[in-house]
Amino acid sequence: MSTSLFLAAALMSQAPAMVTVPAPTVQGSEVGYGELVAGRPEAAIARIERGGLARAGDPLALINLGTAYKMVGRKDEAQRMYRAAATSDQRYDVELANGRWVDSRSAANMAIAGIGREDVLALR
Repeated sequence: MSTSLFLAAALMSQAPAMVTVPAPTVQGSEVGYGELVAGRPEAAIARIERGGLARAGDPLALINLGTAYKMVGRKDEAQRMYRAAATSDQRYDVELANGRWVDSRSAANMAIAGIGREDVLALR
């Protein structure tokens, strides 16, 4: 599991340390993970929107909803979801589809950077 790293020791001594925690236990189905990796973005959108986690500001749901929007060509909406995840008050470590753990804000920023590419970022 990754942890937040602070590279500037001087800043660390002046500011309180930020600690991220693992994402709350959420079934992958609640955030459309299965639908995304199966290439069914419309089904992912329906599941995520129906579940309510994105409306509640959950970064995992916001990123996956953004990914589903991106997959169906709604890149403006995807960008809006990614930005909402990047600025969400909720912040925790999330698992990428490749098994790597990153901070939810880092994942959102990776998604923003990849908005013009064909790669898919799905979080479980």
